[in-house]
Amino acid sequence: MFSINTNQSALNALQSLNSTATMMQQTQSAISTGKKVGSSQDNPAVYSISNSMNAQISGLAAVSDNLNFSQSVIGVAQSAASQIASQLSTLKNTITNGVQTGIDTTTINNQITSILTNINSFAQSATFNGVNIAGGTGTDPNTGSAIQTSLTTTQDADGHTITVAQKDISATGLSLTGLTVGSSAVDFGSLNSTTAFAQNDYLKLGNGTKSNYFVLSDGSVAPTAPVATDSNNSVTFVNFGATDSQATVLSKLASAMRSSGYGANVATAAVGTGTGAVAAGDLVVTGSGITNAGSSFSIATAGSLTQTSVTSTNTAIQTVDSAIQSLNTKVSSLGQSQQQLAGLQSFTSALSSALTSGVGALTDADMAAESAKLTSLQTKQQLGIQSLSIANQAPQALMSLFR
Repeated sequence: MFSINTNQSALNALQSLNSTATMMQQTQSAISTGKKVGSSQDNPAVYSISNSMNAQISGLAAVSDNLNFSQSVIGVAQSAASQIASQLSTLKNTITNGVQTGIDTTTINNQITSILTNINSFAQSATFNGVNIAGGTGTDPNTGSAIQTSLTTTQDADGHTITVAQKDISATGLSLTGLTVGSSAVDFGSLNSTTAFAQNDYLKLGNGTKSNYFVLSDGSVAPTAPVATDSNNSVTFVNFGATDSQATVLSKLASAMRSSGYGANVATAAVGTGTGAVAAGDLVVTGSGITNAGSSFSIATAGSLTQTSVTSTNTAIQTVDSAIQSLNTKVSSLGQSQQQLAGLQSFTSALSSALTSGVGALTDADMAAESAKLTSLQTKQQLGIQSLSIANQAPQALMSLFR
């Protein structure tokens, strides 16, 4: 039908041209932004998924920053530990020289005090942005806030955390406070082969004012705290297995004592001769002003645990050996934490890269394909305009019927 009111050909051409224009707009948007899904209008499901993934990537970036910070804190502590290890070597050399006849004790003790001051200085200086896990205390001069003595960091974008406890490597943390070439100690001689430790056996360490009880517990029943002989005391329960050897139990006791601030070490070999000598297997305890009179033990089973007061250079050497062992344990723990954080850092980086690639696959435009598509649409648009022009001219043909 010929009609000047309804030009179906023009309507079809216009619809096709509008469709081409819409597709051109989408293509040009993809080319200008580099994304095939830049808004929820493009693809609601993909847009929602990509937003969630982008949020997770942002969270991982913060996790990575936190892990970097934490590794720096531990790195500073490890640097301080390296310097302190050197000072301990010097300290042992100094004390060993004190055995030499003719060397002034006061001079040796002054050198010891100087070394302990250096150790404290290294521990105090191991502060990174207000955090010190090496035994530093007080106020950070840079921030004016109290120094944080433990480290907590996020390990993933879900907010789970890891805490690295303080590893006190100051003179106090290594039980070296008050050390002199003639430091006193309590020597608990090794038990004989018939001895077996039992529930509620204990060793008491005291200075006449305060006592610390280290009570053994084999887990068979709840341990019982001993009756205190003074008003200011504390109790530490030390767990052991029924089949643990005497050496294992002594090692556990020494570890518990070190955790409480004492210098405690089981001698692996005899140290010195004569008065003040330490026999292999003896548990030697120093620090916190401990005295032989203020200390005691209670062993219910057979065997004989001897307790003697030791005041000699050998005791000071034992104290330094215990400090070296304690430092090595703490440095090893720092190294394990460093490895854990480095592993998490590597995983976080890999996960972030994988998520970024995933978001790109979902939302990024293929620029080569979009370029080809744009050329095609431009041709279609030109043809659509030509087609619409021809369709619009069709009603003019009706004029020839009325000439």
